[in-house]
Order: sequence, then structure tokens, then C-alpha cells
Amino acid sequence: MPITFATSTHTGLVRGSNEDSFFARPPVFMVADGMGGAQAGEVASGMAAKAFAWIMPQTGSPQDELAKLISRINSSIYEAAGGDTDHSGMGTTITAAAIAGDLVGFAHVGDSRAYLWRDGELRQLTDDHSLVGEMLRQGKITGAEAANHPQRSIITRALGVDRIVDIDTDSIGWKPGDIFLLCSDGLYSMIPDEEIAGIFTDGETLTTIADTLVEAALSGGGADNVTVVLFCPGGSVAAGDAAATERFAVPVPVEPETVPEKISEDTEGPGDVPKAKRTFRQWFTSIPGRIATGLLLSAVVLASAWFVTRQFYYVGVDGGRVSIFRGVPYEFGPWPLFSLYRSSPARFDDLEPFEQERVSKRDIKSLGDAEQMVENYAAQAKAKEEEERSKTTTTPSTIPPGALY
Repeated sequence: MPITFATSTHTGLVRGSNEDSFFARPPVFMVADGMGGAQAGEVASGMAAKAFAWIMPQTGSPQDELAKLISRINSSIYEAAGGDTDHSGMGTTITAAAIAGDLVGFAHVGDSRAYLWRDGELRQLTDDHSLVGEMLRQGKITGAEAANHPQRSIITRALGVDRIVDIDTDSIGWKPGDIFLLCSDGLYSMIPDEEIAGIFTDGETLTTIADTLVEAALSGGGADNVTVVLFCPGGSVAAGDAAATERFAVPVPVEPETVPEKISEDTEGPGDVPKAKRTFRQWFTSIPGRIATGLLLSAVVLASAWFVTRQFYYVGVDGGRVSIFRGVPYEFGPWPLFSLYRSSPARFDDLEPFEQERVSKRDIKSLGDAEQMVENYAAQAKAKEEEERSKTTTTPSTIPPGALY
């Protein structure tokens, strides 16, 4: 199936560098808008773009395959941001599309957008993951207010910010004449959708439309990087200037059947960037690192608790005998915070009821008080034993020899 496409990008009139990246090789297309400053945004969006060199949708659910890849990209950016202070806080938006048969699948995170131009009408296909977008969907502001809202640049979702990211997915059937547009916010924040639709109406080729959209964004102020990717399933709309198309596409040789389990900064691909240093901080934020840290902290807490409890004593029962225990009468998970210090000959069952109640409370005491208490019970037990012995010992009676009755 023929697929025509065109792309165009520009740094804009205010920014010093272009943190947008994109990928365009049928049947897969993508736009990413990096953030983080100090070139960290370029790194994040570049990592996303080069990862797409290994995807070739093979199923009837292209959006699911896109989502799996984006999830891996998110993990890689998250780890890279945690392992290099120069890239700390970096992230990127992403809006991707893949054609499979008569469907176009989408996967989306952030405020880059996907549009559909069909039968003379422009339709937005993705929801902006931004503060203003949420307010607009909740009916708190109008579309006109959203366009000029002072917080319109605050996004609520991006790759690399959290270890796990929520990815929007959807699919739509295409028909001849459809043109799909992927773009960064540098386009729609500079010109309204009505003007974008007008450019589609007047454009004859995809290249003409792409270049005109970027020029209109620059004329509208060019306050941000601007990137557009257009594609037409079925190829009913001509691409136009092939040179312009190839200039902005990502021409990378690829193994179609291979999708890497993990995308890192040293992965060969388009827009290659230096490998981030692997530091202890990166390991510390990994799952094995967090598990090891949790075990270490638990061991420290347990050891500290054990040391503190060595200063306390209480009287309890061991094997039916009144005994002295060192520690406190509690447990930390499976570990007791006490140990047997000394047993006495006094049996718990021999104590008076009120004394049994006293021992059962297991009140914390000093060693001297505990020993005095146990010695008293031992003395009581000994005295009671002697008393019982004296009661069972009797003098046998005798009859003098020769006595007569």
C-alpha cells in the first residue's frame, strides 16, 4: 500500500535550540517535544525518536505495539535522568501513529497533538495532557480562554517523569484522501485550528502544507520549536518535493522484526547522543536497588531496636517457672525483642492469684527490681515447700512391749 508523507521543523524565533524530534518512515510516524533545559530536552526527545527505528507493527492492533515501545522509552529516559545530573528532570511528550491495514493506531503522552483532515474538516484526535487541557475538558474555561491562558504550557503527563506512565491509545479507520497531522505545541499555540484548516484547504501537496504550517507558526510569533509530520494512507495526496521530505525524515537502516527490550542513550540510531554515565544514583533508583535499600534499612532499624531493648528487663514465665527476661515483651515482625535472662525455682502456678496477675503484666523494670521480685517469689516457694513437707511428716505411734489391755 502506498503511503505519502512530508515533514518540517524549525527552532522558532525565540529558542536557542530545537528540542523537538520526530520519526517518519512508513508505516510509523512520531513527534516528540523535549523538556528539561540545558539540552536535556533534546536528549529525551532524541532517545524517543531513535527508538522508533526498530518498530514495525505486525499485528492488527498497532496502537498496542506503540504503547509497549513508549513504555520502554519512558523507563529508559527515567533511568537516564536519574543516572546523570546533567539530564536530571528531562522528559518529553510523544504522539505516535502506525498504519496497519485499514486502521491507523495512535499512542499519546503530553501535549503534542494528532489531527485528521477529512472531507474539508479538521478534527483533533488526541487530548492534551496539560493543566489547561484538563480545565477545558471539565468546562472550567472556554476554548478562547484556553488559547491565551497563562498556564497553557504546564503539562500533566510526560515520558521520563515517573517510572510508569499512563499512555492514551486509540485507532481510527482511514479512507482515501485522509491526511493525518502530528505536531508539537509550537504549531497550535501560535496559530488557531481555523488557520491550520485553511492551510490544508489551500495546499496541493503534503510538502506544501507542511512548510506552510511551519511558516505560519513563525509568522504567529515563533515562540517555540515547531515540528509537523503529515502522512496520507493510500497515497492519494502527493508528497510533493522529495528533497524536502527526505531532509526531515529519519533515514535509518533497521531490522524490521527486532524491537529492543530497552532503549538507552548508547543505542545506535537516528540522532545518536552520548551514553549517560552509569552511576550509583541510577542503580539506587532501580527496583533491585530499592529492594536492597529497604532490606538494609530494615536491618538497621532492627539492630537499633535490639540494642535499645538490651537496657530493659521484665518478669515473665518460661516453662512454667517465673523468670527474668532481657528486652521488651514485643516482636518486630518475626523477630522477638526479648531473650531469657534467668529462670528461678518459683513456679507460676504456685503464686497467689494477685501475684500471677502481676507477673502476667510483664511490666518493664530495672535488673535490680526484677531480681528482687524473683528472689521474693523463690523464697515464698521455698517456704511453701517446707511447710508442705512438714505437714506430710508424722511421728509413728508405738505400743510398749508387754502392755496389757
